[in-house]
Amino acid sequence: RSSDLANIYAIYDLIERIEDMGLQNQIREHVISIEDSFVNSQEWTLSRSVPELKVGIVGNLSSGKSALVHRYLTGTYVQEESPEGGRFKKEIVVDGQSYLLLIRDEGGPPEVQFAAWVDAVVFVFSLEDEISFQTVYNYYMRLSSYRNTAEIPMVLVGTQDAINATNPRVIDDSRARKLSNDLKRCTYYETCATYGLNVERVFQDVAQKIVALRKKQQLSIGPCKSLPNSPSHSSVPNASIPSVHLNQAANGGAFSDYSSSVPSTPSISQKELRIDTITASSTPTPVRKQSKRRSNIFTSRKGSDSDKDKKSLEGKTDNIGSGRAIPIKQGILLKRSGKSLNKEWKKKYVTLCDNGVLTYHPSLHDYMQNVHGKEIDLLRTTVKVPGKRPPRATVVNAPTASPKTNGLTKDRSNLQLSGNQEVEESYEFVIVSLTGQTWHFEASNPEERETWVQAVESQIFASLQSCESSKNKSRLGSQSDAIAIQSIRNVRGNAFCVDCDSPNPDWASLNLGALICIECSGIHRNLGTHLSRVRSLDLDDWPVELIMVMTAIGNSVANSVWEDSVQGLVKPGQDHCREEKERWIRAKYEQKLFVAGGAPAR
Repeated sequence: RSSDLANIYAIYDLIERIEDMGLQNQIREHVISIEDSFVNSQEWTLSRSVPELKVGIVGNLSSGKSALVHRYLTGTYVQEESPEGGRFKKEIVVDGQSYLLLIRDEGGPPEVQFAAWVDAVVFVFSLEDEISFQTVYNYYMRLSSYRNTAEIPMVLVGTQDAINATNPRVIDDSRARKLSNDLKRCTYYETCATYGLNVERVFQDVAQKIVALRKKQQLSIGPCKSLPNSPSHSSVPNASIPSVHLNQAANGGAFSDYSSSVPSTPSISQKELRIDTITASSTPTPVRKQSKRRSNIFTSRKGSDSDKDKKSLEGKTDNIGSGRAIPIKQGILLKRSGKSLNKEWKKKYVTLCDNGVLTYHPSLHDYMQNVHGKEIDLLRTTVKVPGKRPPRATVVNAPTASPKTNGLTKDRSNLQLSGNQEVEESYEFVIVSLTGQTWHFEASNPEERETWVQAVESQIFASLQSCESSKNKSRLGSQSDAIAIQSIRNVRGNAFCVDCDSPNPDWASLNLGALICIECSGIHRNLGTHLSRVRSLDLDDWPVELIMVMTAIGNSVANSVWEDSVQGLVKPGQDHCREEKERWIRAKYEQKLFVAGGAPAR
C-alpha cells in the first residue's frame, strides 16, 4: 500500500542521520529486504482475474523517464532520476473494463527478459539532451534484436522538464518526428512532468494500444500482421470511477468522464482525456544491488544532508558544472590487486556511469565523499569471462588456497562432480584495455556477474557510438556535408528502402551501395560486414570516397543485380513482419537466389 511505502522511505530518512556508516548500511540492507518482500508478494506475482497490461519505460538517466512515471502515479514532480528504475502498478479502466497496469521503469538498456515481458514500450528522451535522443536509436535496435517490434506497440516521448532560458531545446520537432517515423507504428508526445502536460495521455495511449492489439489478435487476423503506420485509437466510452491519488487524504469524491479518441499529435491541454484511477500503489524494483542507496522514486523532498549528497552525484556536467554522473549500475565487487605479489582480492564499491566510465572505491563511504577512487575509461577496452566455453566443454581446476580479502573472506566452495572431479566456483570477469592492462573483478553469483558483463558491454558499445557522434556534431551545420548526403538520397531508387520499400531510408550498406530503413539495417548487421557494412546517413562520417560509391550505385542499380530473377516471388513490404523481411534479405544477399545465373529460388 502507498502508506506502507511512505513509512519505508521515512525510515530511509532516519537512516541517513546515523553517523556510523557500518550500522547505517546494515539497517539499510534490512529495509531493502522488506522492500523486496513487497515485490515478491502475491499481490505482484500471482495471477488475477483483472487482466494485466505490461508497459516498459526505457531511456537513459538524462531522459526524464522517472519524473514521467512519478508524475503519472502521484500527480507530483520529482527532478531526480532513479538509476535502478522501479516496478509500479496502477489499476485503470480502458473501454469500460478494469486492467492492472504494470509499469516497469528499466534502469538500463532493454534486455532479453525485458523484451519477453513487455506488452508495449515507451521510449523516453529529453528535448534538451542530444545523447538521450541518440540512446533511443540504440535501445530500439537492441530491443528489435530480441523481439519482433511489429508485435509491440510503442510510444515515443520527448520530455520538456529541464528546458528554460538558460537551458534551451536541442532536439527540434522535425528530428523528433523523424525518429518517431523510424520507429514505425509509434505515436510521438511531448510531455512536461513539471506541470503534467500530456502525461496522462501517454499512459492512456499505450494502454489503449495494448487492448486494441489484443482484440485484433483475438479476431485471428493472422500471425504476421503488424500494426498500421498511423496508430489508431479506439474511442473510450463514458465512465465514472472514483479516483484515489497518493496525495489525497481520503478515498474519493472526484469523478471524471472521458469520451474521445486520442489524436496522433497531442494538443496542449490534457483535460480532455484521462484514465480514471481505482487504486494506485507501487512496488520498488526487485533487482537490488549490494549496499544500494535508497531509491529516488517516491522520496520526500526535505532539505536533509542526504539530499545534498545526492545533488553532488546528479546530472551532466554541462547542467551543474563539475557534478558527478549518476551510476546506471553500482554495487560491491571483489577486485584483484594488480601490484602486490600475493594478488589478494579486495572488496570495492564499483559504479558504472552512462558516460562510459567504470569507477571503483575502497568503500561506499569513499564513494560518497568522492575520494580514493580510480576510473577505467571503457572506450578502448573489452570485457571477458575467464574460461567461458560452450556448454559441453569443461575445465577441471586443482583446488587452490582461498585468496585473501580485506575485511571479507572469499568463500570458494568446491563442488564434487561425478568421477571425483572438482571445479572451483568463480564468478570472475576481466576488463582488458588495448594496451594490455587488465582489471579483474568478481561477483558473488553468476547472475550478478552476467548483469555486470552486459552493462559493461553496453557502455563500451555506447562509448564507441558516442565517439562517432561527437565527430558528427561538428558537421551538423556544414552545408557541404548536407549537400553530399542529399546527393546520396537523390540517386535513383534511394527514396525507398532497397529491401522493403519503406520511404525515406536513413541507413546505408556500403558493400551494396544501397539505402535501407532502420529495421532492415538490424537484419543487415546480422549478415556480417563481409556481406553488408551498415552506416547511418545522419550519425556517421561520410568521406568523399564513400559518397562516390553510394552515388555511383544506388538502390535501382543494386536491385537490378540482386533482384534480377525474383521469378514472381512477392517482395515483403514495410508492413510485413521482421521474420519475412529477414528471410527475403538472407535469400537475396547470403544465398544469392535472385541473381542472374544464381541458384533457383524456391
